[in-house]
Amino acid sequence: MTVIINVLTAWLSVIFAALLAIIYLLRIVNKGTRKNEFIAKINRNLRNSHKTMGIAFVITACVHGFFSSGAILSFNFGTLCMVMGVLLGLTYFLRKMLRGKCAWIKPHRWLTVVLIVFLGVHLWEVGGIMGPEAFFNSSLKEVEASVEKLYGTKTVSATAADQSNSVTTENSSASTTESTPVTTPDASVTDTVVTKANLFLGSVDLQDGTYTGVAEGYGPELTVSVTVAENVITDVSVVSHNENNVKYYGKAIDAVPAAIIAAQTPLVDTVSGATYTSTGIMQAVINALEPAVISGTLPSL
Repeated sequence: MTVIINVLTAWLSVIFAALLAIIYLLRIVNKGTRKNEFIAKINRNLRNSHKTMGIAFVITACVHGFFSSGAILSFNFGTLCMVMGVLLGLTYFLRKMLRGKCAWIKPHRWLTVVLIVFLGVHLWEVGGIMGPEAFFNSSLKEVEASVEKLYGTKTVSATAADQSNSVTTENSSASTTESTPVTTPDASVTDTVVTKANLFLGSVDLQDGTYTGVAEGYGPELTVSVTVAENVITDVSVVSHNENNVKYYGKAIDAVPAAIIAAQTPLVDTVSGATYTSTGIMQAVINALEPAVISGTLPSL
């Protein structure tokens, strides 16, 4: 649920910030002889819910910060946006303690301007808000990964044992069905079965070698190198890319290749805050392994 909560709270934070800031702009635009009653009505409704939206902005921003890839109290523009939200709230709630309207409304407006600037820079540094299609695909993949973790799959040793038991059963019923004579496998054969069963749940057989794959991450032409030895992925590395902001994509480049090697499958969890890069690495690995396939079918994102 990390990606879902992270992206939804990001969207809500931006929406609340825009609604909070637009009140003053609407009043400036809709004044004088050209005043529009419909715009004035919208502005009145926004003013009536100004305090509620301000509180909602701070809450959603904090939740987004907690589930993002950066620490909530680290120095980044996302954290600065939360600080601006808190300061805006203080100027609003302390307005009765200050002398006159101008004593609090002016810093309130200036803080709003600073908040919008910081929010714009924050959106730029993270590559913008995730679009609906990417959000749906990432959420679906995260749900599938969560279900797999919850219910699990057969372990490698259990799979090998089941295969052995199945062969033994077939041998004992040879009077009714034709079967191949069963011999007790030695350790090397067992290791080979276990290794192959571990790779993509035993559905793919790969040729040894080093392969290059390309896919689109946040930027184009994210290129990886994948090494296969004895049907095992032994190395995955990102050799070139056009990603933006190492603070975010750097975590994916470090974590995703290691996770692919550990899980022996290109389908692993994405890194929060670097979903595009994570997905790009996985897709590039699949692209790299396509010419290595001897039998079976590679998984797809």
